[in-house]
Amino acid sequence: MDTASTLMGLGLLLLFIAPVGFLVYNQSQKEKKRAKKLSFLAGEKGYNLDETENVHGLSLALDKTAKKFLLLKSGEEAKLQVIDLDDISKIELHKNNEDGKNTSSLDEMREIMLLVKTKNNSEKKLVFYAEEEDPVTQKAERLDRAIKWQKTLQKYTRS
Repeated sequence: MDTASTLMGLGLLLLFIAPVGFLVYNQSQKEKKRAKKLSFLAGEKGYNLDETENVHGLSLALDKTAKKFLLLKSGEEAKLQVIDLDDISKIELHKNNEDGKNTSSLDEMREIMLLVKTKNNSEKKLVFYAEEEDPVTQKAERLDRAIKWQKTLQKYTRS
């Protein structure tokens, strides 16, 4: 009787853990595929990726010698976007609450994004965290990544 109960318990445990494991594995594979695609597309255009990072649905890269910032969003028809670092006029970090206003309280943040403004008045929104799509447990980590990329881009746009 104890063996049967143990086997049944293990079976139920596997039944509930297997889908979660599959989702984690599937997400990991998607990120690896997007990173390879970014590397391939950048190589085709002659860029050398010095710094790269994958953030939920977004791959970011920096070519320091060519002074280019490369973006690849997720999706089947995703195209490589290249921003010349010399064309960037301003990089703003937005930490919006539910009313869309900037906040400094981590608990009130509903969206974390970088707004990259170029000299020809175009804007790129790089969303690092959106409450509707991302787990709350990753909010602080995503904020750190956004701050890191803001500082990195500002460093290379000023020189």
